[in-house]
Amino acid sequence: MRTAAVALAVSLSLLGCKKKSDDARGGSGASGASASSATGPCTGAKAHGPLAWFEDDYAAALACAKATRRPLVIDMWAPWCHTCISMQTTVLQDASLQPFADRFVFLAVDTDREQNAAVVAKLPLQNWPTFFVLSPDDESVHERWLGAASIEQFRTLLKDGEAAYLATRDGAALDPLLAQLRAGNQAATRKDWPAAAGAWREVIASAPADWPRRSDVLVSLISALWKADDVPGCLDLALARAGETGNTANATDFLVWALMCAGDEAALPAKATAVRELAVARLTPLVDDPAAPLSIDDRADAMMNLRNALDALGKKEEAKAVAERSLAYLADAAARAPDAWTASTHNWPRAEVHVWLGRGLELVPALEKSTADLPTEYDPPYRLAWVLMKSGEPAKARPWAEKAASLAYGARKVRVVGLLVEVQKAIGDAAGERAARTELVKVLASLPPEQAQPEALAKAKAELAAMDAPAPPPGVVN
Repeated sequence: MRTAAVALAVSLSLLGCKKKSDDARGGSGASGASASSATGPCTGAKAHGPLAWFEDDYAAALACAKATRRPLVIDMWAPWCHTCISMQTTVLQDASLQPFADRFVFLAVDTDREQNAAVVAKLPLQNWPTFFVLSPDDESVHERWLGAASIEQFRTLLKDGEAAYLATRDGAALDPLLAQLRAGNQAATRKDWPAAAGAWREVIASAPADWPRRSDVLVSLISALWKADDVPGCLDLALARAGETGNTANATDFLVWALMCAGDEAALPAKATAVRELAVARLTPLVDDPAAPLSIDDRADAMMNLRNALDALGKKEEAKAVAERSLAYLADAAARAPDAWTASTHNWPRAEVHVWLGRGLELVPALEKSTADLPTEYDPPYRLAWVLMKSGEPAKARPWAEKAASLAYGARKVRVVGLLVEVQKAIGDAAGERAARTELVKVLASLPPEQAQPEALAKAKAELAAMDAPAPPPGVVN
């Protein structure tokens, strides 16, 4: 799972290039494949593999969905999100999605972009990516999926979303499980986490053991418990239900939330330890299962979470062995990637594990190549600057941090410029630090209301003002 708040296991925690894969979607300024042959209200969608996608144009996609009476599928993604890129270059390219091409309208939303702030506010995220299926009639949420999915799971999501839409459109009875699932999805969209958790608990309690949606609903449920600050309930659910999450990315995603709860519950150390041990027991065979329907990114994510669980249990050597294995696995994947865009999927996981092992500088040539191959993307130089900074080389990090800051946009630019502030401070360049802090204030102040970060803005202003405050007289302590 790839949630912005996950400290244990994920990046956030998630690029145009000279020439991306003709079928892969992504990047600031990527045009994708040739435009769809659709006419009228549906012009503007572009073919990417078997599906045609509107890009960053909610109004146009919704107009098409309304005109054709088709449900709207939305991929909420971001250029820094490795799982987003993985989904776009693997599952969403699968030929078996072709039968769904004319049954839905597809929209990709780069959640970093200021123009999409209202859409992100309407459809808030816990995870990147998140997929939604909406009714074109009233824009209500029928389906919601957190994180990665296998191709079979994605097909099931589309089928269930279509069934829910057609039933409500035609006034027909909806399958009770799907109706209750939809109630949870809509509560989550309202950020009513207790109500969402309650709805999803009812689904899990009443669903048959072999229900194909059980694993992803469990991910939604445990994430809702975390968001509702029900850490004890989160730990109890993890211990009771982790064995029901199968062998897809859902198994890892469920455990990421569980490990977050374990890290946040000092009052229940025995349960926290039990959850970490459970994570090790579940993830060890998963990463070794060649038949598991996992992408390269999914398997690497499972390795990272396994390593973190072992590390938290004090099993340092075992954690290091997993990290070394992950490093080799990701290096091989990057070397075999068909294009620079696909290879960039692995930039963050590789950077994270190299730094964890204290070998960050070994990755510098690969990140320099990614930056050169994707010259208009902010994420490769940002990762490069981060690795150099973490490796004690702030002076070498500075030009890359500056490049990333010049290319970044939207809410993500706050983090990118924040790294530049850290770099300038570490170098001891007061003028450079002041300029970076000034830029940070400017970026924060320019965000649209839906992306505004008032506390961060106030803090950034105070820190900038502190740089310009007169030094206290000798012997006086502030």
